[in-house]
Amino acid sequence: MYTKRVVFRAIAGVALTATLAGGSAVMAGATDAGGLDPIGVALPSAVTSEVLAAEPTRTSTAATAEDLAATTADAGNGPATSQAHKDDHAGLAGPDHCEDWNLTMAYRERPDLSTSEALGFDLVFTNVGSQPCSFDGWPGLVAEGADGATLTWALSSGSTSTLVVLPPNGGQAVAEGTSALPSVSGCAAATSDHLRAYISSDGAGGGIVDDAQVSVCADGTWSLWLGPLMALHGAPGEVTPPEEPEPPLPAKCQDEQLTLEYVARPDLSVAGASGFELVFTNTTDAECSIWGWPGLIVESADGTRIGSSWTIGEMGEPFVLANGDAAIVLGTAPDPAAWGCEAITADHLRAYVTSDGAGPGVVGTAQIPVCADGSTVLEIGPLTAA
Repeated sequence: MYTKRVVFRAIAGVALTATLAGGSAVMAGATDAGGLDPIGVALPSAVTSEVLAAEPTRTSTAATAEDLAATTADAGNGPATSQAHKDDHAGLAGPDHCEDWNLTMAYRERPDLSTSEALGFDLVFTNVGSQPCSFDGWPGLVAEGADGATLTWALSSGSTSTLVVLPPNGGQAVAEGTSALPSVSGCAAATSDHLRAYISSDGAGGGIVDDAQVSVCADGTWSLWLGPLMALHGAPGEVTPPEEPEPPLPAKCQDEQLTLEYVARPDLSVAGASGFELVFTNTTDAECSIWGWPGLIVESADGTRIGSSWTIGEMGEPFVLANGDAAIVLGTAPDPAAWGCEAITADHLRAYVTSDGAGPGVVGTAQIPVCADGSTVLEIGPLTAA
């Protein structure tokens, strides 16, 4: 089956890369959501540089529970420290170190950082005090339930940080993060009630809390990654007024808002593979935003999974679907006869668009020939505006 996939990618990719901008290799994109197998994706890039969020200078590619306990021993319920070299603040230039009570925190989703495998987000810290303060490194971050119990900790991504100065009365800094979907990790899911970030050097400041319902692993498996703080306004030490935020996009489209139509596209066909187009239409009165790749599987009439998909191309910018608006996905499907496998006819395709993969999927009739052994792999590009 693996050989079939490799050969098919070499053939079918010719048709799609001629149409899709970039035509690059698989990005961190679609996941066969809802507990299904990954479909041609990589884990978020943050995984390649895992560092304990509580101790950013200590690389941890195989962190254990004992390691985490050692870093949190001095902090009660929070990470022991949220900054590298906590005993050497005198060596840092700039104003006094920021404390938890100096700041507020806002969780903001980042569709441009999100994939079908992980959700992107920003943590925006605002200095509400009358004096500037500085920070160097990664915030300590935990996801908590409504009762305050810790669900999971964050690992930090990246290996360097610079001194950030937050001007008084509204100066801001941001840390970019990603949250891997529990369906990707293969764990039971839980939803956080809030996130708690620790900025104070000794971790005893109580943390900074913002309501954020993020899907994480119920068993404590690490699924959050967080980058270092970066200044949002001006150079270090420069006081500039905060900028007005851009209007937010509407909520991400849900499976239940969409219909799916399969359209044959002979112009995308190549030897051994036939081209097609998937049309997703918003049938509700509510606008929604959409991006990335759908999780896509092939099913028989009784709902048995008989095929999967790979993703290619570049994700592009999120866009909005109003009532009646459509998004399209271009793809190719291998011909069973080209691979010498026994053929059966699929009944429909099921696409997962809802971010956490918990939706029912969007079903569209697609009576296409596939291999009876389940080895058929469709190749699909990203969602684009029709």
